[in-house]
Amino acid sequence: MMLRTCLRLLALVLVLVPSAVTAQPVAPAVPEVPAVAPPSGPDARPRSRVIARDPPLVRGDDSEEAGFLSTVPLQIGGTTRQPPLGSGRRIDIDLRDADIHNVLRLLAEVGNVNIVTSDDVTGNVTIRMHNVPWDRALEVILAARSLGMQRDGNIIRIAPQAVLDKEREMAIERAKQLQVLEPLETRLIPVSYALGTEILPRARELLSGRGSISVDERTNVLIARDVANSLNQVEQLVRSLDTQTPQVLVEARIVEATSNYLRDLGIQWGGDVSLGGSTGNPTGLLWPSAVGLSGGATDNMTPTGGLSPISRMVQNPNFAVNLPGATGTGQGGAIGLTLGSLSQTVNINLRLSASESSGVLRIVSSPRILTLDNREAQISQGTLIPYSQISAAGIQTAFQEARLQLRVRPHVTADGSVSMHVRITRNEPDFNNTGARGDPTILQREAETDLLIQDGRTAVIGGIYTRNTGRNVESVPFFGDIPILGALFQRRRNSDRRTELLIFLTPRIVNRAESIGR
Repeated sequence: MMLRTCLRLLALVLVLVPSAVTAQPVAPAVPEVPAVAPPSGPDARPRSRVIARDPPLVRGDDSEEAGFLSTVPLQIGGTTRQPPLGSGRRIDIDLRDADIHNVLRLLAEVGNVNIVTSDDVTGNVTIRMHNVPWDRALEVILAARSLGMQRDGNIIRIAPQAVLDKEREMAIERAKQLQVLEPLETRLIPVSYALGTEILPRARELLSGRGSISVDERTNVLIARDVANSLNQVEQLVRSLDTQTPQVLVEARIVEATSNYLRDLGIQWGGDVSLGGSTGNPTGLLWPSAVGLSGGATDNMTPTGGLSPISRMVQNPNFAVNLPGATGTGQGGAIGLTLGSLSQTVNINLRLSASESSGVLRIVSSPRILTLDNREAQISQGTLIPYSQISAAGIQTAFQEARLQLRVRPHVTADGSVSMHVRITRNEPDFNNTGARGDPTILQREAETDLLIQDGRTAVIGGIYTRNTGRNVESVPFFGDIPILGALFQRRRNSDRRTELLIFLTPRIVNRAESIGR
């Protein structure tokens, strides 16, 4: 009777298999994304790397457990990585009150794996799934029956979760006992570029409960005592951190360009007329019998050069319009004209003066300094300008500093660029603009910024452009407004001053290959 019942159940399973389980692949619901190759080239960012890994408490290459069944991983990386859950072939499955052993055999055939079950695995399964991965279906079935699994390659062991938890706890206890019994080693780890006291806190974090570490400051050597595996991790950490500190050469160029233009046009003219008996040309009237007319816009400081061929100065040029241009030694020019009668009763004096100047000035300052990564450095050059201070103690001499200074704090990034905080100051005395006692003023130029520049590239970190344009007209009222003829009553001055300041910055990593490995 029992044999007949088993045969009927086997026949029922064989009938249900072709229609219940479809092993053919089903198109995935989400389109596959092609793998992206890792970035390469000079602009590729460096990837992180593993320098140490804790040993697994439970040995067993390529062993895995269902993620929802365990909170303690048994393996951190093996030689052969298993595909993640949910990446198997997609199937449709529809079963009712099917024995779990038969269901596991079907999933083993679909997934092309070997499934071993313990005697404690019993019960029936009712399941209906559409378009799901076979391994995801296996995970759900095990969760429904409070079962767990361990995977070693293509062999899957299935047992009650309580049994697996107990086995894992026993394995962890054995691993801890072995770790306690493992002999200790003492290892000397030399540090070449960094300070041992700086690496000591990071290395202490990798030691086990039995380990200890100290530093010999005289030789800059770490003295570590622990189990071999922990010492290997500490040594690997030290080798990764103990690299050459990048050295950065920062060069700044401060370029100033100044152009000046000045034009000054002036005119002086006048004269005198005398009518009277003393000059032999009376007016013929009873009153006024004598008339005198002369210009009155002259003084002792009026320039009169050029009005007389025999004298450098004319005592009384009688200018009516006295608006001369700024001329003199090395500046501009002037021409004079004198017209007069034989009797000196009618005299006309005319003097034209004009000056024009233009110039271009370029100043290039190039401070540079070499410093270590994350270390602030500065370089300066300047002068001390004395000036007088009046106080209750009397007149004292003080000094004002005018200097060129570069202050920078660079940081080399992982991709070989340089991030820095820079401050550039350029102060210089201006002797053209002085105070009441002749002390020069100080022209201040300063730039402070944070920036990121690639190694060897030049960037313009700032610039100032100024332009001062002026037009000044001095004239005689009313007459200076007359069209065309008004030029005889005017003095015109035009000025144009342009100043441009540009600051260039170029960082260079001196020991690039040794410090960042590129």
